Amino acid sequence: MMNIENGELAVAIGGQIKRVPLPEIAVDAVVRAWSVPEDYRANGLFVSVTQANDAQEVPACAPAAALYLGEVKMEAGYAAHLTGAKAAKLAEINADCDAAVATLAATYPDWEIQSWPQQVKEAEALVVDLGTAAPLLTAIAATRSLPLTELASRVLDKMNAYAVASGTMIGIRQAAEDQLDLATTIEAVAAIRFEMGAA
Repeated sequence: MMNIENGELAVAIGGQIKRVPLPEIAVDAVVRAWSVPEDYRANGLFVSVTQANDAQEVPACAPAAALYLGEVKMEAGYAAHLTGAKAAKLAEINADCDAAVATLAATYPDWEIQSWPQQVKEAEALVVDLGTAAPLLTAIAATRSLPLTELASRVLDKMNAYAVASGTMIGIRQAAEDQLDLATTIEAVAAIRFEMGAA
């Protein structure tokens, strides 16, 4: 006889019922038990709890000393299912936000994106003092045949537009996370989405 009662595995061995506490799980699992020498496990039982895609644990004692007793399915409790659903949904929301933010800079090469902080720094300094050294913007303006002040203005305009767009996306992601924190059912969790225009 082997079954799960009140969060414990109950196993009948030699006319005795031995009980082993089981962990809380977020997804359904299979519980397997072996009778093993008491110098390996004090209670004479080796128990493994294997969730989907996990490697199965087996006793590390001599194989001939371990007797496989059987297995029983263990269902995750609702709270654990809800916790697992929330974790999966948060990962989905974060991935969707990452993808949306990535589209903002998708038309620029990485090396140009890496220059943005320097471009903004020089543009902000030029607003305060036109005599400030701005080697990066000076080179870009000369190559594009633009006045330095116009380029500085464009850099700041683009920086502000990027800040608004990325800030909106971050706000939508955070609002979705707030909804996730408040969700009390798996159905409510499933309904939460990272959607542009949701702010």
